[in-house]
Amino acid sequence: MQKTMQTFIQKQWPLLLAFFVPFFTMALIYIFQGVYPFGNDSLLTVDLGQQYIDFYSYYRQTFFDDPTTFFYSFSKAIGGDMVGLWAYYLTSPFNLLFLLFPHTQVTLAVTCLTLLKISLAGLSFGYLLKKSFSGTGFILAAFSISYALMGYTIVNQLNIMWLDGLIFLPLIVIGLEHLIAEKKGLLYSLFLGLMLFANYYIAYMICLFLICYFIFRLTGVSYPNSTRWKTKFIDMLTSIGLFIWHSLLGAGLAGILLLPTFHSLMESKASYTKFEFDWELAYPFPEMLSKLFIGAFNFDQMPSGYPNLFIGSLALVSFLCYFFNQYFSKKERLTALVMMILFVVSMNLEAFNKIWHAMQYPIWYPYRFSFVVCFFMLINGFRSFMHYEGMRPISTLVSMLLTALASFYVYTREFDFIYTEQIVLTILFTCMVIFFFIIKPQHYVWLPAALFLLTVVEMGVNAQIDLSRLSYVDQDSFTVYQTGLDDSIDAIQDMDDNFYRVEKTFLRTKNDSFQADYPSVTHFSSTFERTIPALFGSLGFPVGDGFLAYSNGTLVTDALFNIQYYMSEKNDLYLVETNQPLGVKSTRLKESFNRTQQVPSLIDSLLIPSVSEAKKEEFELNAMQTKPDLRSYTQIGETDKTFIYENPNALPIAFGSSGSILDVSLKEDQPIQLQEAILQALIDDRVTEQFFVPSDFDSTVYQNVTLSDALNEKIYRKQVLNNDASVSFQFTPETNDSFYLTLSPNIKEEDVNLFLNGEPFTQYETYRDQLVLNIASQNKGDTLTFKIELEESTIRLKDFQLYRLNSTAFESAIQSLKAGGITIEEYNNTSFKGSVAIQQDQEVLMTTIPYSAGWSVKVDGIPIQTKKALDSLLVIPISEGKHDVEFNYTTPLFFEGTILTLLSAMLIFVTSLFFKKT
Repeated sequence: MQKTMQTFIQKQWPLLLAFFVPFFTMALIYIFQGVYPFGNDSLLTVDLGQQYIDFYSYYRQTFFDDPTTFFYSFSKAIGGDMVGLWAYYLTSPFNLLFLLFPHTQVTLAVTCLTLLKISLAGLSFGYLLKKSFSGTGFILAAFSISYALMGYTIVNQLNIMWLDGLIFLPLIVIGLEHLIAEKKGLLYSLFLGLMLFANYYIAYMICLFLICYFIFRLTGVSYPNSTRWKTKFIDMLTSIGLFIWHSLLGAGLAGILLLPTFHSLMESKASYTKFEFDWELAYPFPEMLSKLFIGAFNFDQMPSGYPNLFIGSLALVSFLCYFFNQYFSKKERLTALVMMILFVVSMNLEAFNKIWHAMQYPIWYPYRFSFVVCFFMLINGFRSFMHYEGMRPISTLVSMLLTALASFYVYTREFDFIYTEQIVLTILFTCMVIFFFIIKPQHYVWLPAALFLLTVVEMGVNAQIDLSRLSYVDQDSFTVYQTGLDDSIDAIQDMDDNFYRVEKTFLRTKNDSFQADYPSVTHFSSTFERTIPALFGSLGFPVGDGFLAYSNGTLVTDALFNIQYYMSEKNDLYLVETNQPLGVKSTRLKESFNRTQQVPSLIDSLLIPSVSEAKKEEFELNAMQTKPDLRSYTQIGETDKTFIYENPNALPIAFGSSGSILDVSLKEDQPIQLQEAILQALIDDRVTEQFFVPSDFDSTVYQNVTLSDALNEKIYRKQVLNNDASVSFQFTPETNDSFYLTLSPNIKEEDVNLFLNGEPFTQYETYRDQLVLNIASQNKGDTLTFKIELEESTIRLKDFQLYRLNSTAFESAIQSLKAGGITIEEYNNTSFKGSVAIQQDQEVLMTTIPYSAGWSVKVDGIPIQTKKALDSLLVIPISEGKHDVEFNYTTPLFFEGTILTLLSAMLIFVTSLFFKKT
């Protein structure tokens, strides 16, 4: 065994360096920065901390607890197809690593997975250099390390699912080289299919690049001088045909995922696509040079910036020398130049940039395809180095002059992410590489090792500078929040095993429901179906193209969407004096909560960071909303940080309704009117009273403000610009009803500060539709003041109206709807079975399940054609009386995708046999 190991190391040591040097380089940086488990920081920042970490917890839950959530989950807003989300975030084969870690150690798993993927990128690239380009020794390792630690990798390691592209791209190219050279495309199809399965989004960019790379490599194919043109032509046509055929087969292999994902995209991200092209340049072309310097990154480069192109001095100088290296044909070098011009233009011209990003401009992380450009430069840089005789005086002069001009340009432009020290370091490393190129013809034995060490140092310094400019989530705060949320949800679920939704007045991320595995409404992902944000935006909630924050619920929406339990951070705002005992449900909740306080397992004891009681006391929940309506609910328990409430008005997930609900249309910026219309339609106007009653403030107090009216707007202006200015609206409720205030979307967080009775009024800050603010409940006889403090010199209030919810009429309507509610007998994420007693004048079974072609419904065993209400919700025609109902979800196109995958696999087998015989 020892001899075998020694032989393996002697033969494969360059590849071992390609793997382990990036691994230990990044590990040392993590240790230096105190990243968990080496300290109390984590890698959770930006989307990794706001989206992916919660999806990784859900990933584990799917494998260990409920496999049906692979297809559908009610943790995704009010429910949604999950195959598309898996395809975008979770189908990487490397994610299986999460199954080896306990739920409490998901952040440690992220650290390990990041190290593993970066290291595998180096190994994969090194294997390509060895198999396809005769790479050996320290130079193979040096270029592989440049690939693994290039600027794109360091900056985008937080988008951990994108790193699969860096691993699979070299393997796909190995298969493509094999196809061109030997007319065998098995490896190409297999690795392409695996990449499309692992992450179709990055795979799309790779596919575009492969077309360019294939054309480039065809121009480099050489034939003996005696070869006839007809033979060359047939050979080229054969290669083109095989490339197209095996590309299609590779895509077909991933059909089991791609076809359902296509359907999902048409309902979500792709539905926002506009085939309009902007032919503007994003920035002057020379500014791209700034990204070739060490540490050319800061946080501002993430939302908008330049493409990440840093590959190190050795690779960059080698690539530039490629165009003057006469070992390669002029035809090939000219093609490479054309390709490079295309890439550079694509990283600037908005129209081309949009094409590379699947017809949508990226939100944050610009030029996400730049890794293929770096790959192209590294490959040809390596090929050039292996056949480069060394720099001559004229080449040296030109190289030094270009270095000086680029450095001078960057220095004079004063980019905020580049300091003088970085320019000096870049010049130093470049000059050292040029020196080594000058003495390359001497064939010094130590030269490859020197270039290797130079590359390791340079790439390590760049990684350290880049990562030091990000801030990360504190590990203790994440652990405290995660544990507290898990305990609260476990206690509720132990007490009540029916189907219901849970919401909170606080949040860490909009995907907390995935972290703790419970049905909710708040959600954020790139695969969010468009109809649900549209519905909730019309109802007065903060939404966007991919997110929904349930921070502005009324008693009506809480009841309609089955929000049966609410958690709130502890404060005095929602407390109401009561002499009532906690009751049976509260006692059961307390017992359930106590049962969740278990002794950690041995692995948890070894791995969980020690969180002191002081740290727990210091930790504060991040409030998302102010919600006086909680006073109308029943407090049934509490934890160290939260109160837990039950909503007595929550409707079941399906209930009998008037058919009038099918005629209700969404209203733009009329949330109260829409909620009124929905409730009236559900009961078919059986309640003659109005639910939401317009009300007036008793008085308005102006401080340093003047008022004027214009086109249904009230304009408030500061009198003295530098002094405090505010408008205070006061009223005294004569009932304990809930009161709501509508706020137009033009008022943003930076424009005003909001206060309710002297306390800051919390509101989720990002929104595009008119909001509904809850400002009173159970406040009969109390004088309430809603204060708007001006930050800007002028604000405009449109449709700023106070409403009172008629609680008597509301509760009467809810009770009539509950009478026709479903009694669930069994359920999971893809099916419901239960019974309903449809009342007189109820023609449909209304649900708060998003409408989808994947849902099939049977009433008394008979399939029923479903309908859509409010442009988004599933509705079933039904008759009066008792019925058994059954809901089942099947992912659209999943069966067809499975057939396509099996057919493609068979065709690959047949094609391989055919070409093996020929």
